[in-house]
Order: sequence, then structure tokens, then C-alpha cells
Amino acid sequence: MKKALVLLCGLLLVSGVYGAGSQMNFGLNFGVMTDDGFSFDPLIWSAGAELDFQFGKYLMLSPEVTLYGNGFKFKDFLLFPGVVLNFTPGNFFVGGGLIKGIYIGSGTTFVSDEFSLKLNAGLISKTMKLTAYLITSFDSLFDGMLVGATLGFRF
Repeated sequence: MKKALVLLCGLLLVSGVYGAGSQMNFGLNFGVMTDDGFSFDPLIWSAGAELDFQFGKYLMLSPEVTLYGNGFKFKDFLLFPGVVLNFTPGNFFVGGGLIKGIYIGSGTTFVSDEFSLKLNAGLISKTMKLTAYLITSFDSLFDGMLVGATLGFRF
């Protein structure tokens, strides 16, 4: 029942977006992430997909899902689905939203009970999107953050 409700809400959102005359772009991105000490030890890579719904000149809603991996052993992963609302004056964007962590690996899957805050900024064109971001917990806001950057390709 929950899956059917989520699917119905998604279809209504997409049909409402098209009815409102907004622009939609699909994108794939790749990048790196580290802690707030910028140690890059261990190296955390990311690969993600997103939809950018442009509402007028200044607002863009971006549902996204990003997969994070530690090194290149491909044993454990973190999956972060989320949504970000961006302010888009021209080719620059800045915004924030919510993401939720899901651990996948070692034969188990664990879904976090907590949502995290994601803040991002970057440059956008018709074919590319360069993003810098930070992820922080609401419990310890801006203490023990994760920071990263991605290069995205828009279709």
C-alpha cells in the first residue's frame, strides 16, 4: 500500500510539473566526499542521479539519489535519497534540503532514523552542473560535517 501511495504521489507531482509549464532535466553526477578536515582518508567516491524541475526563473526542485563508496573494494555502500530546493539566479544556484542515509553491505541493509541537512551551491548550464555541498546532522549542526563536490552531466 505504501509503495502504491508513493507511486501515485510521484505521478501527480510529475503531471503537475508538466501542467505548470516548468522545465525538467535529468542528470548523472560523479564526485568525491570527505570529512570537514579535508583528509581524503579514506577516499569516498560518489555517483548519483537527479531530476531538476525548474519553476520560473528562480526556483529549482531537485529530487536525487546518490551512492557513496569507500575506496574501490565495492563491499559497503551508503545510499542517500533526498530532495533539495535551489535558488537559481542565472547560472549560479544555492540551496538546501533533506537527505536520508541507507547503509548497504555485508549482507545487511540499515535505514537511518534521522534526516540530515544538505546544503549546496554551484554553477549550472544546459549540459553540465558543478556542485559543492555539505551534509550535516541536525543534532550536531555544522559539527562533524561531510563535504564534497560533483561534476554532473545533464540530459
